[in-house]
Parts: sequence; structure tokens; C-alpha cells
Amino acid sequence: PDDMVVQELSSFQLEIWEHSPHVAAILNITPNHLDRHKTMAAYANAKANILRHQTKDDIAVLCADDAGAMALRGLVNGRLRTFSRLHPVNDGAFVHDGYIWLRNGKDVPVMPVADVRLRGEHNILNVLAALTLADSVGIDPQAMVQAVKTFQGVEHRLELVQTRNGVQWINDSIATAPERAMAALASFNEPIILLAGGKDKEMIWDDWAHTVRKRVKHVVLFGDLADLLAQKLAGMENMTRVSTLEEAVAVAAETAVSGDIVLLSPGGTSFDAFQDFAQRGETFRQLVKAL
Repeated sequence: PDDMVVQELSSFQLEIWEHSPHVAAILNITPNHLDRHKTMAAYANAKANILRHQTKDDIAVLCADDAGAMALRGLVNGRLRTFSRLHPVNDGAFVHDGYIWLRNGKDVPVMPVADVRLRGEHNILNVLAALTLADSVGIDPQAMVQAVKTFQGVEHRLELVQTRNGVQWINDSIATAPERAMAALASFNEPIILLAGGKDKEMIWDDWAHTVRKRVKHVVLFGDLADLLAQKLAGMENMTRVSTLEEAVAVAAETAVSGDIVLLSPGGTSFDAFQDFAQRGETFRQLVKAL
């Protein structure tokens, strides 16, 4: 009876949701699954169901840095808590002067941002969300610190497969939307060889293309999306189109030099060639280790 369940819910599940948990969080509202929902308004409306059935005794946690999430604050029936990487918040978690703080009636210093072992600013936001949620159910801050300091990430999410001849091979197969791939690109300062493609979800690729042009040393396009992405990147010199992930890995292996990052962050789903993103990520791991 003292156990707590932490559950991640997709918009597919939430669109038929008729109950809301005692503590609910929305980390962001960015384009996704538009092949199913057709419009961003319909997608946001589905996500909003996690808040819609809460009562005045419940707690909602929203990202103060995300306009889409904050646009749903009118649906909050109980206590609103927020988190921000950019500025202090009234009730929740935030970063200030390189330190993570919790504010819950009083300000509690939690830990230096530098102690977070995960790459990327988006993962700082994930940590802030987790801290706010944990604080909302009474978890001791020292337990939070221990968890964050020892957490090294999970499979298929900016996962280091291996370092070979000075080249780091990174598996981010979970990136099935352009915004996720852009977050991955922002997580590195090193030269990047990007493996991108898969199957489209009727997404908008213009911002992704702009980011790739600015940030990527060489892009290898594969799968059903290759032709569309090649059109978005028209004129980019260091671009290779192939059919399969296996061919993409081979091109990256020929192109990469010491100091480079080879990043599988497709932006598209896996369903053109794989059962799911996990099978795609596992295939990538096997291909890399066989080099």
C-alpha cells in the first residue's frame, strides 16, 4: 500500500483518458504523432487529459520554459508547480548560478548542475521535472541527489555504444521526432556525423534542417524519409543517401575521424524497417560492435 507508481503516458493513451493521477506532469508540448492527431490542437488536447480530471487536492507540474505546457495551466484544478532551467520559479525546481534548487515554502539547495551525469540541456529539464515530482510526494532531497548522481541514462537515449579509434558512437534511437533529434544535436560540442531517417509522422522538418546545416559535419540519410530529408537539406555538400541502417553505419565508419561523434538520432519512427525504436537501437549497437 505504500508503493508509488510512476507511469509515462502517450497521447494515444491520454486521448481516451477519463481519470487523472494525484500528481501529473507535462514536460513539453511539441509536434509529435501528427499522422494520428492531424493538428497540434488535437495533440495538445489529448495530452491535456492528464490534467483535466484532477481535483483541487491534486498537483500539476508544468515546464515553465515550454510555452505549450504553460498554455495548459488554465486546466489546473489544484496546486500548480513548475520547473525551469532559465529562471527561479515560485513553487518547484529551478537552476540558479549553476546550482539546482527546490522551492516548496522554503528554498532548498539540492546539487550542482555539474553533478548531473546526463548530456544535454533537455536532460537538465528532465532532472528538474523528476525533482519536482519527487518533492511533491515527499521524497527526501538527499535521496534525490543520490539517484541523480548515480543515474547514467537508459538504453537508446544518447547511449554511448563504444569509443573506437577516438570516435564515439551514440545510440539515440528513441528520437522519433525532429525536436528530439535537435535536442540530441544540442547535447554535443564535438563534430557530428548524423544518421537520420526512418518513417515520417507528417512532421515539420524545417527547424531540424536549419539545425543540421549549422551543426552537423556530415549527414547520412536512410529509410523512407531519406528523399524528403534530402529535399529539406538541398545544397548541403556533406550528405549521403543510403537505403538501410547497415549502409548508414558503414558510411559513417568510413567518414569519421578521431574526435568525431557518430550519432544515430533518426527523427523518424522505426516502422519502415524495424518493430520499434528498441529493435532499431539494438541493431545499431550490433552493427557498431561488429566494425
